[in-house]
Amino acid sequence: MATSESLGTVARVIALLRVMAESQNDLTLTALSDKLALAPSTTHRLLALLIKEGLIGRNAATKTYYCAAEFVRISSLVLGSSSVGDLAEPILHSLTSSFNESSMLCLYLERERRYTITKVVHGTQLLRYDIQENRALPLAWGASARSILAFLPQAEIDDILAKAEPSHVNGEVVDEATYADLELTRQRGYAYTPGQRVAGSVGLGAPFFNASGRVVGSVCITIPRNRFEPSQEKIVGQALIEHAGRLSHSLGYLPGG
Repeated sequence: MATSESLGTVARVIALLRVMAESQNDLTLTALSDKLALAPSTTHRLLALLIKEGLIGRNAATKTYYCAAEFVRISSLVLGSSSVGDLAEPILHSLTSSFNESSMLCLYLERERRYTITKVVHGTQLLRYDIQENRALPLAWGASARSILAFLPQAEIDDILAKAEPSHVNGEVVDEATYADLELTRQRGYAYTPGQRVAGSVGLGAPFFNASGRVVGSVCITIPRNRFEPSQEKIVGQALIEHAGRLSHSLGYLPGG
């Protein structure tokens, strides 16, 4: 049976590995000790264990520590066996549980400059939308699209919108209001569109990012307009930002990194 001391060591090793993974491989023993709130002697002992296993390395010239080859190898194996859909599943269930509405995972199709809905979790409401998965969809219309589009590089946005057809729901065309809405989406962190992609619906979506800071897709909720209260917008929007942030974190994204 594990002792409290051994369990404490495991927790400290996990904390140390987390700090190392989130750093720029430029932390000294003192910096690591400060971040972990541990005595330098304790931190040094943990580092020695990890260096022995090939997970951490030490640059003798700068006296800093870095993630070594074995750490990178294990991380790559885990990442390679986990799809975004697997990581998003509990996040979608959490959103659906909170609001009892349909939540979706959307992914950006970079080569096609479109997006697709790859996973849907429905609530228990009798009235809900039949959402088709794994179809390439245009990026100009709907919160599921604009929550991705708004966070792409400007040149990419311009190219996508220049080729966009009018909305098949209400005939809306790309104009200055489109760009203003994308700017508002960036400012508040989520997209909100009423009846732009699906007639009679309200859509909200927030983006998630990979380790390099590139937008990968969005986490969205769609609600029938007759069931949606305007006061819900900020509540749902904030929940989407938080849940998408969890997915970004799982993909190695560090805000401001």
